[in-house]
Amino acid sequence: MTQHLLKGDKLFDKRSGDVTQLVIDPMPLAGRIKLLDLRQNMDVYVEYEQLRQDIAAGTITVQRTGAPEKASHYRLDPRQQDELAAALDITRRLQEYARSKHTSFRQAYSDLKAEHDKHPEIGHIFPSLATVYRHLNRHRQGLPLLFSNSNKGNRSPRHSEQVESVVTRVVEHHLLQPLSRWSLTGVLKLANQLLHDERLIPVDEQVSKKYVRRILSNLTSDPQLERMDPRTAAAAKSIAKHPIRVSAPLMRVEQDALHLPWRLQTPDGHSTSIHLVHAIDCYTGMPVGWHLVVGSPTVSDSLRCVQSILFSKKERFAALGVDCALDCYGTPSLLVFDNGPETKGERMQKLTHLGIDPKHCKARHAQGKPYIERLNRSLKEALETLPGCTRFDGVDGQRKPEELEDLPMSLEEFEHWIVRWYYEEWANTELKRHVRSIFTETTHLGNTPAQRWRTITQEHEVPLPLPPSIRDWQMTLYERTVRGLSRKTGITYEGYSFQGPPIPYLLKKYGEESIEILVDPEDFRRIYIQDGPDGELVELINHDVDETTPAYSFAQAKKMVQEAAGRTPEEIAQVTAFRRDLFLRSTETSAKASKPSKKSVEESRETARRSKETSALNRARNNPLPTPTAASGADSTNTTLSAGDIPTLPVLDRKTRKTIL
Repeated sequence: MTQHLLKGDKLFDKRSGDVTQLVIDPMPLAGRIKLLDLRQNMDVYVEYEQLRQDIAAGTITVQRTGAPEKASHYRLDPRQQDELAAALDITRRLQEYARSKHTSFRQAYSDLKAEHDKHPEIGHIFPSLATVYRHLNRHRQGLPLLFSNSNKGNRSPRHSEQVESVVTRVVEHHLLQPLSRWSLTGVLKLANQLLHDERLIPVDEQVSKKYVRRILSNLTSDPQLERMDPRTAAAAKSIAKHPIRVSAPLMRVEQDALHLPWRLQTPDGHSTSIHLVHAIDCYTGMPVGWHLVVGSPTVSDSLRCVQSILFSKKERFAALGVDCALDCYGTPSLLVFDNGPETKGERMQKLTHLGIDPKHCKARHAQGKPYIERLNRSLKEALETLPGCTRFDGVDGQRKPEELEDLPMSLEEFEHWIVRWYYEEWANTELKRHVRSIFTETTHLGNTPAQRWRTITQEHEVPLPLPPSIRDWQMTLYERTVRGLSRKTGITYEGYSFQGPPIPYLLKKYGEESIEILVDPEDFRRIYIQDGPDGELVELINHDVDETTPAYSFAQAKKMVQEAAGRTPEEIAQVTAFRRDLFLRSTETSAKASKPSKKSVEESRETARRSKETSALNRARNNPLPTPTAASGADSTNTTLSAGDIPTLPVLDRKTRKTIL
C-alpha cells in the first residue's frame, strides 16, 4: 500500500542486490527528490519520474519501516479480503467526513457510528475506535491496513542455535537417508534424548514435532525424495522438462517388454510368466509391432518385435482372424528401448546397419518413453476382464485365477484379443495430444491414431520409409566372429565341430586359415560362411546333431550338456582309487635309466619274436585241430594217435637255420 514515498524509506536495487539509497525529502523540487546515496555517503538528487518508472518496472523496491516482511495482499483468505475491503471503506469515509465537516477524527467516528447504529439491517459490526485509529495510523505511514497471518507471531527463534544444530544433524543423518528405518517420531525422540544429554534444554521440556517438521521443511522441499531408493526415485520424481516433438510417421518408435498379468494355457502347460514385446509409432500413436513371449524376453524376442515393425503383418492378421485394413510397417529412424537385458548386445547395435538409430533410456526412467508406457497401462486396463487375469483393483498379481476356477485362455486366443484391441479400440481412441495438435499443426490430421495414419498415407499420400530386404535383415540377426578352418574338424565354435560337404570347397578357396563365420545364437545346429562380400551363405552342420534335433539356442544346448554330464559317486571313488595306486607306483624309486645300446635293441627284437612264437603255441594248444578217427582195412590212414605220440619239431631260425627250441 505504498502510494507515496515517505522520509526514511529505503530503496532496494535488485540489480545490485542491496539497499543503495535512503529518502531524505520525498517532496519533489524541480522534478527531483533528495536521496542519500549509501555507497558514496552523500546527498543526491534523482529525477522523480525516472524513479517512479524504475519502481513500476520492479528494478527498485521500496522498503518501509514497519512494513510486513511478507507481502500481505496475496496471502489473505476470502474472509480477510472482506475485512480489508471494510477497513478501506471506513478509513476513506472517516477521512472524507472529517475533511468535509472540518471536524476531528474522533468526532467523525462518533457521527458515523451513530448513523450506522440507526440501520441494524446492514449486518456487520462497526469497528471499535482503537481499530479505526490503528487503520488511520497505518494509512498515514503507507502500510497495509491488515497483515496476513504469515506476518504475525513471534519473530525470535523458539530455541537456540545449538538446539537447532542438534536437531538438524539428527534429521540429516537419520531421517533424510535412502530407505531409512527412522520415522519422524523416532527422530523426535532421539533429538530430545540428545538435547537432554547435552543439557541444551531442561529435562522437563522437549522440542515439539512441529519444530522438527519445520526444520525438515527448511532442509528439503521433498523429504520423500530423499528417503526413496535412488534407483526408483528418478522415475517417481521425474520432471517433464523437454517435450517430445515428432513430425513424421516412423520418425520415432518406442518399444517395451510388458509383463501381462494373466494365467494362460501354453502348448507346454500353464504359465503366469507372459510378456508382450510391442512397439508404437509416436507420431500417429498406431501400434506397429508385437511379439508374445512365454518366460522372460531375450534379445531374440526383441528382434522379432523389430522384425514385425519392418515387414508386413497381413499374414499374421489372417492367422489370428483379425480384419485390419491398416498394415503399418517400415524402417523407423529412431527406435527407443529401455535399459533391460533384452535390448543389449551386439545384435541390437547392428540395427544401425539398417539405418535405425537405437536409443536406450536410463534404468528405471520410464519418462524417456512415455508413449509406450501409456499404451501399456491402457492395454491392461482394457483387457483385465478377460479370464485368467491376476489384477484386482488395478494392482497386478492380487488375484489367483486357479483358485477361482477361471478357465485359462490359450496363448493364441489371448494374442487375438490383444491385436483386436490394438486396431479396433486403441486405433480409434481420441487422444488429447492429437486434439490439441491444432495449436501446432497447419493442417489437422485427426484426433485418433487411425485417422492420422489414413490422412497421412491416403489423403496426403506421404511416402512411408521402405523396409529392408530379407537378406539385409538376416545378416543383421547373425553374430559375426572369426574361427579357424581345419581339414579334420571343420570349424569349431562353442566346443562343437561344424562340417559338411562344402568343407573341400572352402579348404580349396581359403585353405586352413581363419575365416569369418555367421552364427545365429538361437540355432546351434548350423553356422554360415559368406562366400565373398556379396556371395551366398554356405551352411555347415553341427557334427553332434541330426535331422531330428530341435533348434536349441547355444545357451540352451550348453545348459543341457552340463545337466547331462556327470558321474556317480561310486564311479568317482573308483577312478580316484585307481589314480592313487597308479601315482603311488609311479613315484617309487627306480634305477637310473641308461642310454639304450644296440645290444638292448636287438634283445628287445628277439624278445618280441619269442613272445609271438609263444603266443602261437598257446593258441594251438588252446584250439587244437581235430584228431583223425580209426578206419577199417589194412591201408587205412585214419590211425588214432595221441598228442604224446607226435614228436616235437625243432624251432629253427629263418636266417641262420640254428635250432632255437
